[in-house]
Amino acid sequence: MEDLLRRYIPNAAGLGLYVEPHIPLEKLQNALEDFGVGLEASEVIALYDATLMGSAKDGALFAKDRFVFQNTDLDAPQTIRYEDLVRVTTRRKFLSGRKVFLDVNQGQATVSLTVDFSGKPKAAQYVTRFLHEAMMRSINESHADAGSATDADAVIGALDRLLEKGVLSLTDYERLVDALEEPNES
Repeated sequence: MEDLLRRYIPNAAGLGLYVEPHIPLEKLQNALEDFGVGLEASEVIALYDATLMGSAKDGALFAKDRFVFQNTDLDAPQTIRYEDLVRVTTRRKFLSGRKVFLDVNQGQATVSLTVDFSGKPKAAQYVTRFLHEAMMRSINESHADAGSATDADAVIGALDRLLEKGVLSLTDYERLVDALEEPNES
């Protein structure tokens, strides 16, 4: 993810975006102390400072495997692993600014979270693009990790259910199970 962070997040102080090694130490320390739950300074690759005064006590910290953000001190910090992102979209706010909407997989539920870019709306496009690319890379990596091997137990379980429902004949069931159990000839 580090390469994606460096490719899609510019080092642009006017947008509140900083990329390592150009992250001001005071901003990094403030962000880590205020909302950087579970992150060490050495893990941070990029920082989004959402504050108008430049304190970086609200915003986002980006690491290789996750990011942490906080919109205001009234909000609890949110930690999101890139692999848990399901959807990333951005919308213009009614009066001004932008919001990035995130759908995040949390076990058997999907929750919606929002990162507010009211103070620096132009930064939203860069963060959105990075998060979308990180989400897509995570999906591709999980498919590659799974490989092309068939989960025979899962297939046999599905065939059992089809047989029980009467949708699959016993002859076809046996033929399919035999095919699964034969070693691949490659």
